[in-house]
This record gives sequence, structure tokens and C-alpha cells, in this order.
Amino acid sequence: METIIKESLREDFYIRLFFDTKNGFYSAGIKRAFLDFSRTLRIKDKNRLELKKSAEFFLHENLYKLTRNKLENQEEFDNFHKYTAEELTKIWNELSFGQAQKWINMTLKYWLLFGENRISGIELNAKYFHIPIDSFVQKGMFEEKKPKPWSKISDYETYLQYQIRHREKNTGNFPIVDEFEFFNVYNPK
Repeated sequence: METIIKESLREDFYIRLFFDTKNGFYSAGIKRAFLDFSRTLRIKDKNRLELKKSAEFFLHENLYKLTRNKLENQEEFDNFHKYTAEELTKIWNELSFGQAQKWINMTLKYWLLFGENRISGIELNAKYFHIPIDSFVQKGMFEEKKPKPWSKISDYETYLQYQIRHREKNTGNFPIVDEFEFFNVYNPK
């Protein structure tokens, strides 16, 4: 049966409900990803807006490169990710590594959700994208009963172990696709 609402119209509507797209899709993904972790951010610095703007600009500039330059392998992406997270925590030193990874990974996830027609080149390196680590992923994908708070992860090695553990599962999907599928069925108890 034919539907009166085309999939593209439906998709555009959902995106507009959840994202502020007035400044474009790149910005919409970055800003929404910030909201995904900001409840865990304890801000002491009075220059919050300036720091947030600087961090957003840095994220846009660096993550945009992933839509233009094909990476050779997973290690190259991992190094890029580590550098980006470390620099992000230098720009805004109140961010933990756990918060930085969440901001980076959720931005890339949202850009991937927007698709190639809105974020040209987003699928170029998607097979290397990391799973955003949070309590749902720790409990659901990694079956941790009482995980340490993801927002307090302070070093790359602790974080990277999650990515390695997932890669070892050899699901046949890109890790970020596994994470999408996980969230579509996960029902926290």
C-alpha cells in the first residue's frame, strides 16, 4: 500500500523535532551531542559560553575532516579520536575524557543519522567510528552490573578498552551500526 507521507518527509519531520537545524546540520549534531552529556558537567568556570563556543568550533573543524579525508585503517581513526578528545579537554579543561568521547562520538552518530544528503561524506570513514560510551552501553552492550561512571573516565586506554572489547565480538557490522541497533531494542530495567 502506498503511504501519503513519504519517508523523506517523515525523516525531515523527526529531525526537526529533535534537532535545532537553523544553523545547519553540522552545528545541530554538535549542539545536540553536547546536551547528551552536559548533565554530567560540573561547571566552575564563568566563561562557560566562550569555552563551549571554542569547543564547538574545534569539534566542527576537526570532525569535518572525517567527511573529506579517507582514513587508511582503524588505528588512524583511533589516533585521530584520541588527539581530538585530548585537545577538546585542553580547550575546556573541565571536560573529562569520558565527556569528550561522548561529545565526539554522539556528534558523529548524529551526523550519520542525518545521512549523506545532509552531511556529505559522513559515511566515508563510518566503519571506524567508535561506540559512544554511556551507562546504557556499559550495562546493555557490555553487561556491566555496576559500571564506573562513563563521565569520569579520565584516560584514553580505559576508554579504548570498550572499543576493543566490542570489536572482538566480530558482529559483521560497523561498531556504530551495532550501537544504533542496540538502542533500537534496548529496554533498561
